[in-house]
This record gives sequence, structure tokens and C-alpha cells, in this order.
Amino acid sequence: MNSVPHLPPRPTRKLVLGALAIFGFCGCGEEPVQPPASPNIVLILADDLGFGDVGYNGSEIRTPAIDRLAAEGVKLDRFYAYPLCSPTRAALMTGRSALSTGVLRPFEPWLESGLPLDEKLMPEYFREAGYQTFAVGKWHLGPNKKAYHPQRRGFDHFYGHLGGFLNHYLHTVWRRVDWQRNGSTVHEEGYSTHLITAEAIDLIRNRDRDKPVFLYVSYSAPHTPLQAPPEAIAEYDSIDNETRRIFAAMVTEMDRGIADLRVALEEEGLLDQTLLMFMSDNGGRPGLGANNGPLRGEKSSAHEGGIRVPALLRWPAELPQGATFDHRFVVEDVLPTLLSAAGLPGEPVKPLDGSDVWPALADEAPFEPGPAVSARGGGPNFDFLYAYFSDEWKLVRARDDTGQLTLQLFRIRGDPYEQNDLAAAHPDVVKRLSTAFEAIPKAEMIGAGAAPEADYGDNRGGSSSILPDDTAPTDIPYAEAEWRNVP
Repeated sequence: MNSVPHLPPRPTRKLVLGALAIFGFCGCGEEPVQPPASPNIVLILADDLGFGDVGYNGSEIRTPAIDRLAAEGVKLDRFYAYPLCSPTRAALMTGRSALSTGVLRPFEPWLESGLPLDEKLMPEYFREAGYQTFAVGKWHLGPNKKAYHPQRRGFDHFYGHLGGFLNHYLHTVWRRVDWQRNGSTVHEEGYSTHLITAEAIDLIRNRDRDKPVFLYVSYSAPHTPLQAPPEAIAEYDSIDNETRRIFAAMVTEMDRGIADLRVALEEEGLLDQTLLMFMSDNGGRPGLGANNGPLRGEKSSAHEGGIRVPALLRWPAELPQGATFDHRFVVEDVLPTLLSAAGLPGEPVKPLDGSDVWPALADEAPFEPGPAVSARGGGPNFDFLYAYFSDEWKLVRARDDTGQLTLQLFRIRGDPYEQNDLAAAHPDVVKRLSTAFEAIPKAEMIGAGAAPEADYGDNRGGSSSILPDDTAPTDIPYAEAEWRNVP
């Protein structure tokens, strides 16, 4: 095993090798046969969905499909992602910290880099075990070089967009169509959420019935630009704020897509043999329509509103229904936990930073989370802004209103809304935790750099633009080009 920088070890159980007895499913009029011994895995991501943007957390946004999954499964009440999308997705796919991979910032449309090619990704583990592996929706782990694209990173099939945002109807980013199927640009009409759902359902219905499925459904909703079908927006006429109204419609359209996906799984006889996970990639921005509930902070912040996100797991055959898991569960834990649930061997090429939480979820085994970090690069010098968790403490390195770096300390269990900064009262704890963070080996930060204005012009349709860039797309496709080399 190749030794690379990684976080201090967190408690984990060794993954066990399960026998992968694979059988086909029955068709109409045929005798039923035994389903796969290993579960199908469906992993669903929302994009910029706040903690307070789902019904089961008290939102006015209607999310009946997500709420039903939560009622039938386990709510991960203290699930932590990263403050920004690419770091979360990199940690999700690798089981390794952003400090270990160097992915601490989003992969912007002009960047040639991506998630390092020497990292082993989640679909590779499942494909090695006999799964068919599908990815649908947003990628955002390396947009411009084909070596970083999903079909080169373990997925048998990819449909969706490579960048971090797009016009949801024109499917464009920076005036180029970013919509593809397995490397070829697809020019088609339709709302991105609807198209993502339809492709996921089609893959389920036309799968190889002799293999279990790993399906990654990464919605681009409710990320800006804020766009939704007019009839969906009209359903929220009671919300006065237009930004919130469109955001709510985007969330509900995604929820309807999840409901349709559930129906397809049920009709195919897969629902009870499927471990389904839902999560958001980071907190939302209230100025862009989101609501993080009572949590402090927002997307890009290491405070709770930026990193504590809605998440759940559903598999009634193995998990309790209507339960809440209130231990800290970080995004790096997802890979080892899903492998453990499927009874598959964990054979990483680099040390994992995540823990196998499955015994605690399925068997109520004792679980004590170890130290964990949620970090991003930010500021003029790309300084680390982070949250460091250790036992009862959470240390936050942030910028104050003047732009100065500060260290804040919270007893996060008793103060989940981060109202009482204890840094002055406990300087010893601040020093201990900050020293521990500094001692963690850190890979070189990837993806730092500003947009080259000469190449990309103004910032219409940028990642924080509420309104879409409706400029007609150029005839140069995004997906097929090594973008910088295209005149």
C-alpha cells in the first residue's frame, strides 16, 4: 500500500469479503429467481441544498419523496460535507480527506486539472466486485481533460454535465454546451432535473439483470442559476421572495424525480434489494434562495450552515426505520460504509480517511467518531479555512468582517448553533486543536487561479449568478474538447 498524507486514524472495522452470488431478476410470466446477494446501491446528491430545505427538517418546501425515504430509513442528523462542491465530491468518491487529495476548491470551467488520477474512486471498487456502474448528472471533478471524466474513472456509463453549474434548459456553461453521454455532446431539449431522472430510470430498466447496480444520481438542482418550470414555480405563489420561490420549485422538481426513480426501482423489483443514500454536497446560500435552518453560516463557510447537510440511508432489510443517527458522520465515511454494507472488500491504493460506520448503523455497535476536518482553500493567499472536530470540540478558522483570520471554539453538541465562542476561555484547547490541524500532512492544493478574462470575457452565468446566461451556445461543444486548445 502506498503511504500518502492522511488524517489521524479514525475508528473503523475491517471490511469483509462477501460472496457475490449474482442471479437474474424475473421477467413477466417467468418464475422468480433469487436477487443479487449484494445490494444495489443508489447514491443521490442534491447541489447546494440547505439543512432547512427538506420537509423533515421543517421546511415549507414540499419534499414528500425525500421525507418518505427518511421515515423508512435512518436520518443522518450530524452528517458533514465540505463547504464547497468539488471537495465534497472528491471525498465522497475516494473516502479520503480534501487535505489528502488536494481538492480544496471547485474545479472552475477554465481549469485543466481534476481529481488526481492516482486516486481510486468509488465506482472502481464496485466494478471490481461485479457491479455495473452508472453516473448521471453533475460531475465537477475535472471538466476539461478527458482523463478526468467519469467514463475514465470507473463508470461504465455517464450522462450529464462535467462542470459545476449550467443553464438548466440550454445546458450551457460559458456559452458552450456541457451535456454529454459517454464523451459525446448531446443536443436535446429539456430541463436538466427531468433529463437526469429520465436517464437514471432508463438505466435501471435496461440494466444487465445478471449484475447488481451502482447508480450515482447527482442532481444539479437547486444550484444556480435559478430556473424551474413555470407551473412548478406557480405552486409556491405563497412565498413572497421570488428567489426563494424559484429555489423551492427546483427542490420540489428534484423530489418528484426521486419519487419517479423510486417507482422505477419498485416496478423492477429492486427497491427492497437496494441501499439508497441521499445527501447534499454542502450547505446553501440564503442570498441564492436556500435555508440552512437555525444553523450558523452558509455555503463556503466552515460553520454548521456550510457543512452540516441533510442526509439519510434507506434499506429496510438491514436498517431500522424512522431512526436518527446522531453521531458525527463525515462524507469520507460513505465509501467504506457502503462497501461494508455490500459485504465487499476494501482494497484502497492509498489510506482511507473515512470510517466504516455500518456496524453502528445496522447493528447499533458502539461508535465514537475520531478527529475530522472540513476545510477549503480561500482568501488571497489560499489560506485554509476549516472546521476541526475532536471529541466535544469544534474549532473553526474563519475570516471576520474585516477579513482577518480568527479561531473560534465551540462545544458543538451543546451549542449546535455556534452562539458561544469559547476560544478566549479555553486557549489551551484552541492551541491543541490548531496544532493538531497544522500537523496533518497536506497535499498541494489543486485548482487555484482566477479566470483568464481574455479567454472567457465577462462573468455572465457564473456559479453565483441567480439569473441564467441565455446567450445562444457556440458551435464548439464543451464535452469533446480539450478546451484550452480549441480556437
